[in-house]
Amino acid sequence: MPKLYDNLASAAIQALKTILQERKRTSHVLQKITAKHPKWGARDRRTVYTIVYDCIRWRRLFANMIQANFEEISEDQLLSVWCHRNEFIWNNNKETLRQNELKNMPPEVLASYPDWLFALGNKELPSLWDQEYAALNKQAAVSIRVNRLRSHPEKLQMELQQRYAIKSRLMKGFPDALQLEQGRKLNKNSLFLKGYFEIQDAHSQKIAPFTKVAPGMNVIDMCAGAGGKSLHLAALMRNKGQLLAYDLEETKLKSLHQRSERAGVKIIQSNLLKKDTELPENKKWADVVLIDAPCSGLGTLKRNPELKWRLSLEQIETLQDTQFKLLESAAEWVKPKGVLVYATCSILPSENERQIEQFLNKNQGFELEEKQQLYAHQSEFDGFFMARLKRTI
Repeated sequence: MPKLYDNLASAAIQALKTILQERKRTSHVLQKITAKHPKWGARDRRTVYTIVYDCIRWRRLFANMIQANFEEISEDQLLSVWCHRNEFIWNNNKETLRQNELKNMPPEVLASYPDWLFALGNKELPSLWDQEYAALNKQAAVSIRVNRLRSHPEKLQMELQQRYAIKSRLMKGFPDALQLEQGRKLNKNSLFLKGYFEIQDAHSQKIAPFTKVAPGMNVIDMCAGAGGKSLHLAALMRNKGQLLAYDLEETKLKSLHQRSERAGVKIIQSNLLKKDTELPENKKWADVVLIDAPCSGLGTLKRNPELKWRLSLEQIETLQDTQFKLLESAAEWVKPKGVLVYATCSILPSENERQIEQFLNKNQGFELEEKQQLYAHQSEFDGFFMARLKRTI
């Protein structure tokens, strides 16, 4: 049996405490932890990543296996259960498991979801929930988006292989994507730092092309965040036209500015959006308005398993109100024959199709051109929804 060394165990426990007690994002915490330990090899990093993701993802199941409440189980106890299940020797392991009782546990415990969320999934996706909740408990594949302002997929694939021994494959139906054969540390890679690629889920890469954006257009990214979709839109526009990127968080817009410079993007104008911000005087200005709406993020549980333990039904209902208000506000910016694109990383119809239906019922000047729901169980990637509405008047 392999041994879990104390330095790795301590790092994993500290990461779990930061995620569960300070409510930080798993991926961000792990990036900071590994940055503090530059001498770790690939195996050490992989071990810590696996421990932390497994303990967050399977928190309720692990607690049940030692007859503990999942809201009260300690980080040390989570690690003890992980070591038992994965046959690792850890000197501080003091727990005894009830492995033989697994078959009698209810599905929400076996799948490690809170009761309310499991019930919501059953209610909203009655014929798909069994497949979807299982898929969302799997590890996500790693994909990158090639920046065509700097390179193209075949060339970058060859460079990654020859210079860094990073193996990848082209992806049918994803013209700008490469899927890596295994997870690698990429944010210090020289090609990444030169703007040749961005780390972006393959399903997320579907959204910018779905807008049917073209060079020379006037485009608005309503909830730009740190700019993943904005950068993709700019590349599809070949750096020609105008792209206004709005967000409520100044730090994210600063990140967008840095990423734009790295990617060679010159057409993005970032704007801090305040609650009382007036719409531009020239309404009906945009050929394309994209709303990458704030949502539950349930389609991203593969990458963000901590959301299981942070969300509440009340939060989702509040988000739904915000989503509809954004739709109505953004609609005023769309010019006749222009399009309004609504996207989320949610799998819930209440955040997706029903929002579009409600909007169309209230706004006769728009019609649905196309919608897509990408589920997590259909691939190794995240769940996303997108709908494209055309302004008819």
